[in-house]
Amino acid sequence: MATLQDTLTNTLKNKTVIQNHMRQHQKCWEAPPEPDNNASSHPIQVFVRVRPLLQRDIDSGAFSLVMVQPPRTVHFTHPTNRWTGGCFATKTYDADGVFDEETTNDTVYDRLQLQGMVKQALSEPGHEFCVMAYGQTGTGKTYTTTAIEERLTAEVFSLMPDESTPKLSLTAFEIRGGKAYDLLSEPSHNPVQITSANGSSTYPGLGKHGVSTQEDLVTLLAKAKELRMTRSTVKNDTSSRSHCIVTLHVEHTAGSGSDIIIVDLAGSERSSYATKNDPERVKESIETNKGLAALKDCIRARLSVSNQHIPWRSSKLTMALRGAFEQSPARASKLIVLACISPSIIDSEDTMGTLKYITPFQLTGDAALEASKHHTGGSSRLDHASEWGHDDSVAYIKRQLPKFAPVIPRLLPDQSSTLASLFPLSSAELLALASTPGPDEDPAAPLLDARSTNQLRSWIDAYHKKLVGLQKRLENEEQRQAANPKQAVQRSGTTKEAQLLRSLDGLNLEANDTGFVTRIDRLGRVVRVPVREG
Repeated sequence: MATLQDTLTNTLKNKTVIQNHMRQHQKCWEAPPEPDNNASSHPIQVFVRVRPLLQRDIDSGAFSLVMVQPPRTVHFTHPTNRWTGGCFATKTYDADGVFDEETTNDTVYDRLQLQGMVKQALSEPGHEFCVMAYGQTGTGKTYTTTAIEERLTAEVFSLMPDESTPKLSLTAFEIRGGKAYDLLSEPSHNPVQITSANGSSTYPGLGKHGVSTQEDLVTLLAKAKELRMTRSTVKNDTSSRSHCIVTLHVEHTAGSGSDIIIVDLAGSERSSYATKNDPERVKESIETNKGLAALKDCIRARLSVSNQHIPWRSSKLTMALRGAFEQSPARASKLIVLACISPSIIDSEDTMGTLKYITPFQLTGDAALEASKHHTGGSSRLDHASEWGHDDSVAYIKRQLPKFAPVIPRLLPDQSSTLASLFPLSSAELLALASTPGPDEDPAAPLLDARSTNQLRSWIDAYHKKLVGLQKRLENEEQRQAANPKQAVQRSGTTKEAQLLRSLDGLNLEANDTGFVTRIDRLGRVVRVPVREG
């Protein structure tokens, strides 16, 4: 099993190859997704922020493995050491917005459209706005949420409506080790009980502090930040070891108001790092990861159409954030998830984990539930592959089926040819199509030599077997659903062909979607560069 030092050593040794791999991948970038004009009305939005390389990264020789394609796409190159040498794969993720290392806090605030939420909360009751920072420790979650709170503090009183002045109050508490503590109490860290009664969460022991001026708000927020628990871990000397939940309550009339919630989640840690801490830290990490897993379940359940149950009682964290998941005629909720990631090779596994965590939040309906169930990640397209046109199909083949790239003019000779037209072909028919020169080709300059043709034949056979296997599994699933209609899961796609093509689009791990891959042998030689020009 390769260690972090092995991975770092191998990556630095092959820095030139990896950076060339990333440039080759960049040539295959598709056009960025069209802006979603209705995105602000979606109940859940996801943004990704990439922090700069830190001094410890620079001192170790690490370089950035993340490429940001504004406004909504991030490409992450993930190295692994499956053997001496390694494999470098680039995965592509879409979000509602992405921020690179140079993005300022003010730009982040504006892109999240938080000013509009503040105006709405101040002008009318019945809203719950929640901004949540997620990611491993040391990726800038606290830095970002603190900046958001500072901007919020400056705007709340300047945006106060003239016709009526709502009452403002603030609560702040942290959750660590499965227990909650008030960050504004006297004496400090008064225990808070998070309970559920009559279908809602209550907080015995949590103090609510009135806010009359901007100075009051600044003082309270500073006190809460100062008292929050921070400890040294393997990854960060001043890691926030608790979930911090700050809520600005806006009361319009007695018992009626809106809430603005800023959540700075504790840094997620893989068990391999958590076990290197002392026993108390290990216990805290276990509880933290349990809460984050429950949070993910609640968000994907909120997005599901058929699943009406949201398991918010699963942890103290989700009980405290219950209002952000549920929607009712009397109260509208809005959740913004800001995923903070590191571009460094030192944190590559945690960065991949963060991006996989948020992937299901990009889907709607039951697709979110299914994608999360299959631990799916790395898809840059979420529409049906059966609906792709010629250009979409060509772009997909170049990136995901690179051995076909040289013969694309044979496989898709005109604008009417798409990936869907290739699916019904047998292995022999596919090989014949790939091996037959087109009318415009020069017979004296074949696209493939004999060796490449044999390799293509071998790869086609393996690929076709995978399709057959997928088809068989779908048939078995249909039979199970027919036998147990009440347990059937509603799926997108109306035909078997559409379902199979959708699985090839990276929404099902059984499709073996490997992304853009460069391999290096034991001697450090590049043995496979997927994209070939021409």
